[in-house]
Amino acid sequence: MLGKALLWLLLAGAVAAAALVLFPGLKYEIYRQLPPKIRWNISYALTDKFVVGMVYFVERNNQLLLVRHSYQDKWALPGGWVDRDESFEESARRELDEELNIRIDDFEVLEVDKVPRSGIINIAIRGRLKDQQIAIRDGEIFGYRFFDLHRLPDDVIYTHKPYLKRYLEARRPPRQQPAEPEPSRSEPAVPER
Repeated sequence: MLGKALLWLLLAGAVAAAALVLFPGLKYEIYRQLPPKIRWNISYALTDKFVVGMVYFVERNNQLLLVRHSYQDKWALPGGWVDRDESFEESARRELDEELNIRIDDFEVLEVDKVPRSGIINIAIRGRLKDQQIAIRDGEIFGYRFFDLHRLPDDVIYTHKPYLKRYLEARRPPRQQPAEPEPSRSEPAVPER
């Protein structure tokens, strides 16, 4: 009995492996159906020495897009992982399209940051919303909202707060130093003749 069960298990494993080889996109479809926590654990376990994550600053009319993930109860910047052989721009365009059906213009890398005590490197990307159409396309995203840059919510996940702070500081106009008064120059007196 145990021998038959083992044989069936091996056969099922071989069929599954063959299906994944014959249909490479199948593993991504299966992965997308898994709960986000399990997807996170799989991604973390199967990654190389460093994982490259991205956070996106999507602007529209002096407003910033924030999202709520299904596995967190706070606002966050949209984000995602960079796939192998993918540029930062390609990754940003893919992730934003997959999750929210949006496209960005004026793409710019703002910063690259190593997350302390982890194998994660985060890249902050800025872009302007190209299309006005937004639609949640991924179970990870629970909701979204555009916030005025000067009225961002307080309940933002702690890992994104430093990015937001640096982003807002970089957008502020430089402080004007008070001009030093010029020394008064009196014209030399011309003697009368």
